[in-house]
Amino acid sequence: MKTRGLLKIASRVLIVGLLLLLGLSTLLPYVLMISLSFMAEFEMYRMPPKLIPDVFRFENYVEMWKAQPWERYIFNTLFITIVVLIGQIVLVSMGGYALSRLEFPGRDFIFKVFIAFMLLPGVVTLIPGFIILHSLNWVDTYWAMIVPALGNIWGLFLMRQYMLTLPGSIEDAARIDGASTWQIFWKVVMPLCKPVIATVGTFTFLGMWRSFFWPLIVTRSKEMRVIEVGVAMFSTQYVTNYPAQMAAAALSSIPMILVYLIAQKWIVQGIRLTSGFDK
Repeated sequence: MKTRGLLKIASRVLIVGLLLLLGLSTLLPYVLMISLSFMAEFEMYRMPPKLIPDVFRFENYVEMWKAQPWERYIFNTLFITIVVLIGQIVLVSMGGYALSRLEFPGRDFIFKVFIAFMLLPGVVTLIPGFIILHSLNWVDTYWAMIVPALGNIWGLFLMRQYMLTLPGSIEDAARIDGASTWQIFWKVVMPLCKPVIATVGTFTFLGMWRSFFWPLIVTRSKEMRVIEVGVAMFSTQYVTNYPAQMAAAALSSIPMILVYLIAQKWIVQGIRLTSGFDK
C-alpha cells in the first residue's frame, strides 16, 4: 500500500512538473518579446543573452508609434474584426440551424461537402480567391478582407453539432403556440446557443485580429493595412528594427490576451462540444 501511494504521489509530481515546464516554454517567447521591446538596438545581440535589459528604453514605444500610422491600423483592424464577427455569427447560426433542425433533400450531403472543403489548406484557394477579388476591383478595399472571411466552416460545424444536442420538444411547443420557423430560430434556439456563439465569436476575434497573410496580399496602401501587417513593416530587405517591432507586437497582443482571459471558459467549453458525424 505504501509503495502504491508513493507511486501515485510521484506520478502526480511528474505530471505537475511537466505541465509547469510546458507552461514556462509557452510563456518564454512572450517574456522575451517584452524584454527585447525595452532593449537598445544592439543590446539584444549580447552573448550570453539577457532577459532583463540594463536600461529600460521606453523610447522604443514612442519611436514605434511615430514610425507608422497606428491609429489607422487600429481602426482598420477593429472595423474588419467587428464586421466579420457579426457576419460570421449570423451566417453560421443560420446555417447550423438549417443543417441540424430543418429537413430538406441533400442536407447531410451538403454538410459532408462543407467538411471536405474544411480539410483543404488555405493556400489552395489563395490564388483563385485573389483572381476573383481582382476581377471585382476589390483589391485594397475593405471588401477584400471582409467578404472572404465571412465563410467559417469550422464555426458552422460547431454550431450544427451544438444545435443537435437541443431537445426537439422545445420547437414542438413553440409550433403549438403558433411560432413560425424564423421565430423559433430567433426567439427559442438562439438564446439557448449562447455558449457556442461565444466560442465562435472568441475564435473569430482572435483569428481576425492576428490575420496577416491575406491582408498583406490584398492591400496596397498604408491606409488599408491592419496591425499585423504594420508590425511586419519594421523589417526591410537589409535591416530590421527589432526593438520597435517587438514593442509593436507586444501592444498588438494585449487585446487578444484580454479577450482570451474574459472568454476562457467559453473556449474550453467549445473544445468539449460533441463532434459526432452520425447525427
